Amino acid sequence: MLPVPAPLFRAGAALAGHLPGSMLDTETADMLLAGNATERNGLPPLLGRAPRAPRNFVAAGSREPARREAVLDLWLPVLRVALALLWIWTAIVSFGLYPVQDSYALLARVGLHGTAATVALYGAALLDLVLGVLTLASPARWRRGLWLAQAVLVAGYTVLITLFLPEYWLHPYGPIAKNIPLLALIGLLWALEPPARKAEGG
Repeated sequence: MLPVPAPLFRAGAALAGHLPGSMLDTETADMLLAGNATERNGLPPLLGRAPRAPRNFVAAGSREPARREAVLDLWLPVLRVALALLWIWTAIVSFGLYPVQDSYALLARVGLHGTAATVALYGAALLDLVLGVLTLASPARWRRGLWLAQAVLVAGYTVLITLFLPEYWLHPYGPIAKNIPLLALIGLLWALEPPARKAEGG
């Protein structure tokens, strides 16, 4: 950007005004040179003080907390939806997208066979589905308990797999190692959830 003397600018605008389709002519040049700020600013009397510069809208000590709060307001719903989709997709896979016989083979290594294996497979799938739906739609007063239940379940799955299927810790896709950040996410949701208030007089 280079400063242009007003007479030179007006002369250029006069020439540009003769070009077909030009947005610059003497009228637009006059408008631009007039500026867009009035000499009589009614804002200071209305505020009772001089307006603050945009960089001073938020006090310096409050900027970082305000930024963090805004980030959480944006991303917490995204995290909840992502967590819900994980539970729901796990349920769908367990209900039959993953070969059922392979699921039974894994349960057999945990010591579950026959009816017990069937109950464990479909009961766990149903529980995953319920947790996914509740993650999206549970009332606020249930959420701390919901996050705690999810953390306990994930930790339980992790312990069982560690004891009976330890080779999954060495899987290159990290199916069990991913439970570590998952537990951290659930812990974050639990910690940020305000405690349910007791009814007054209770």
